[in-house]
Amino acid sequence: MDKYPDLIVLDVMMPIINGYNLCQLLKNDPKHKHIPIIILTSRNNEKDKQIGHEVGADAYLAKPLDIPLLLGKIKELLKD
Repeated sequence: MDKYPDLIVLDVMMPIINGYNLCQLLKNDPKHKHIPIIILTSRNNEKDKQIGHEVGADAYLAKPLDIPLLLGKIKELLKD
């Protein structure tokens, strides 16, 4: 039996593959598309947010980290 995470938090700037590409790969994979993805990054302009939503991110949050906002978004995404 395969196990999958309940939720994924990604940064945009990662080695090997960026968070946008990884998000898109996961959302296009039938095994993973149901997993909510939050992009948490220092890239905080409107173009970056738009790209995040275009690749399928369920939420796009900017650093510096607002812990109550992150926890609220996690609860919102996991309540389904």
